Amino acid sequence: MANHRSDVARVGRQEIRWEECSEKDIAGGVTCGRLAVPVDWAKSNSRKVDLRIYRWTAEGRTKSKGTILNFPPGPGERGDMGFGALRDMFPDYDLVALDPRGTGSSGQLTCPTSNVLKTPLVPPVKRDEFSALQANQKILWAKCSTDPGELKSHLDAFSDAKDAETLRIALGMKKINLYALSWGTLTAERYLGLFGEHVNGSLLEGVMNPALTRRAFITTAAASSEAVHDRFLRWCTTDTSCALHGTNVANVLKRAQKNAAAGRIPGSMFGRPWSPAAVTQYVQTASGNNQFAQAAKGLNDLSRGQNPTQDGADPSADDELPQRFPYADPIVCSSFNLGVKSAQDAHDDLVTTEKAAPSIGYSTNATAYTALCVGAAAPAPGSDTPATSRSAHPVMLISNTLDPATPMAWADAVARQFGAKTLHVVTHGIGHGNALENPEIRRRAIAYMSRANAK
Repeated sequence: MANHRSDVARVGRQEIRWEECSEKDIAGGVTCGRLAVPVDWAKSNSRKVDLRIYRWTAEGRTKSKGTILNFPPGPGERGDMGFGALRDMFPDYDLVALDPRGTGSSGQLTCPTSNVLKTPLVPPVKRDEFSALQANQKILWAKCSTDPGELKSHLDAFSDAKDAETLRIALGMKKINLYALSWGTLTAERYLGLFGEHVNGSLLEGVMNPALTRRAFITTAAASSEAVHDRFLRWCTTDTSCALHGTNVANVLKRAQKNAAAGRIPGSMFGRPWSPAAVTQYVQTASGNNQFAQAAKGLNDLSRGQNPTQDGADPSADDELPQRFPYADPIVCSSFNLGVKSAQDAHDDLVTTEKAAPSIGYSTNATAYTALCVGAAAPAPGSDTPATSRSAHPVMLISNTLDPATPMAWADAVARQFGAKTLHVVTHGIGHGNALENPEIRRRAIAYMSRANAK
């Protein structure tokens, strides 16, 4: 522990040069820089990688109330993702962030398109099909790359947390505050466990649970997706604007899935041919974003053999898709041991999720990772350890009751892991990452941050 803390302190002794950001979509007033960190923190003298960093300084103030370090969602989102909302909510605080390693301009991970599209949303339960999955993933993991190449093996949340601490030291800040959304909460949890003594307030919204096993990961996600689906069904039963009002929605779903299995739906969904799992993904994505009307209309289209996407064209043709593209999802496998080991594993997983979600079957958002992580290297050591905090201040967790991406059960578990150092604030909403739009939750978060930074 002492060694790695001194290594981070040594690496943090560097000067940052801030300049105008080159991207046109970065908000005005945000400046950019680079931060050099070791590719492998276990070998702090190893090759370095330059990470993109961002800064926004509170305007019109002689002195800000503090600095908020932003951990973006994803994986795959740029570090300044969320700066706009934070500037509106906390105008008296400076903001800083990094592009997490493997994303944006921080050694971006790219993968071969064809192999990504061949990775199923649900691992196959037949041995020959599972063998085909293993063969595809072997190619995928070999051909996914970063710059520098060694970075691909060091994309875990612990490394991201050490990068963030390097930034704090380089900026000369004694104390800092954290805001994290979705995937970013995992890095925030690791930062609190390693360097929390430097943290005043920390807001974690849409919380990841680091201690999940594969089976718990997919089962809790399935149960949350089932709860959202139940709410969708109730809405469709009572609201005449539902395109499926007065019908048996379960039968419509089965008909749509049969159409997909038989190849009767033209085009594709984001480059993947329509399949029963893709139909489920479409419904879960729309309803999980609280877009019930879209989910109903799209499911109705699918049951009639029609593609509900914008143009129905098939973008999977070789002349329409690049051979490689930025793809951050494999980063999840660096921090969670999710890959199934066999067709029997896949079968047993499916039986378990169907018990948790008898109507919808599973969460495609979660089961997709159990296929993607097949053949991946083992997660970083200690990745399954519970969250802890060295901060003198409590952590505020923020959850929606119906969040299909990061179920409230995950936040409940993390609250138990943090123990007395936790404030868990819940809003009875549907969706992922929109809890702070609730005026009362927003008020409580602002008041919490003020208390944490009171002089």
